[in-house]
Amino acid sequence: MKTYFKLRRRFCTTMWLCIAVLTLAGLLVTVLEARAEGPEQRTVQVVQVDKARFPEVDVYVSVTDAEGQPVKNLGPEDFSLEEDGQPVSLTHVSRAGEQGPVTAVLVIDKSGSMNHAHKMKAAREAAIAFVQLMRPGDATGVIAFNTQVTTVQPLTEDKESLIEAIRSIEAVDDTAMYDALHAASAMLEPVSGRKAIIIVTDGMNTAGQRTREETLTLVGEQGISIYTIGLGDPSQGTETYAGIDEPTLKAIAEESGGIYTFAPNPEDLRSLYELLSLRIQNEYKLTYRSPNRLRDGTNRTVAVTVAAPSGPTEVTAAYNPGGVIPEVEPRSTGGLFALILAVLAFLLVLPGVIGRVGVLVSGPSLTPGRAKASGQGKSRAGTGKKSAKGRIRLTGEPHPSGKRRQ
Repeated sequence: MKTYFKLRRRFCTTMWLCIAVLTLAGLLVTVLEARAEGPEQRTVQVVQVDKARFPEVDVYVSVTDAEGQPVKNLGPEDFSLEEDGQPVSLTHVSRAGEQGPVTAVLVIDKSGSMNHAHKMKAAREAAIAFVQLMRPGDATGVIAFNTQVTTVQPLTEDKESLIEAIRSIEAVDDTAMYDALHAASAMLEPVSGRKAIIIVTDGMNTAGQRTREETLTLVGEQGISIYTIGLGDPSQGTETYAGIDEPTLKAIAEESGGIYTFAPNPEDLRSLYELLSLRIQNEYKLTYRSPNRLRDGTNRTVAVTVAAPSGPTEVTAAYNPGGVIPEVEPRSTGGLFALILAVLAFLLVLPGVIGRVGVLVSGPSLTPGRAKASGQGKSRAGTGKKSAKGRIRLTGEPHPSGKRRQ
């Protein structure tokens, strides 16, 4: 009987150990699969092409994982680039977080619709959170808009001045969103390096003079990316102050190289601002020298390939080097100058050459005056008869033979 219970106890113990081992093995497989799937869901985006130092071009690339967090462990060997289909060598690759200072403009909707559901209060707090995450060297400006566009704070690295300016924003009147984006672009226009516009709004443009097409054209020329944060209830559409114009905000972000994010509640704004700040601060900067160094006013296509365990990912973007009057390739003028000298020398000696050719063709001869005199001498040296016959005598002139014709 004791033997039976011992065997039973051993059997149960063995079974429990087997179950525990199988459970741990299943968890380990799940974790390994999740890690294997992570790199396959990377998102690569060209967020800005900076042509300020053309023909040196800086391309800013964002690489994020499935959760939207920046991937920070890539090296120069993981990137390759082409311009208009022609491979180019990268002269420098800045790792994530080392791409240099970021200049941003926070554009905040202060129209009357932002007074609903505590939107304005949440927008102020989220903007302050973004400012507090600024690194040394980063600069930020603040623009607020309703029917009028107001520069609340010009670009500055002073966090205290920015926070004070943000807290002064109050919501009233209608919305002139595109006018505000134009003002933000003008603020960033003289700045080089990484620059971005972050706008929080319900997207309902109800006033102003600018259009969406004008805004996107201006932003595209300057290579500025716009990050739009939608605040409101999508189910309400654009008919009420509680609604949001999501299609417009998505289009602005996509066409400018930015990202659209939605804040279902005002309380979510802070985390969205913090995520955007983290992403912008951890991008990669690829520098190369354009193989076509002329400012010819034509669009160039840049293709960036990023290596990944699941296979390379390629993304494209476009830029225009500018140039109202197309440039031409500078060429050496030494050959042309030598050709001009040769032509002038030929023209100088041409008259002499023509004279010598004429002499060779006609043979040696005297001058016309001497030839005439020689001819007269020969005529006189001949017989008198031929000379006489060849003359016309005047009346009364004696005949050469001495006889006078009757």
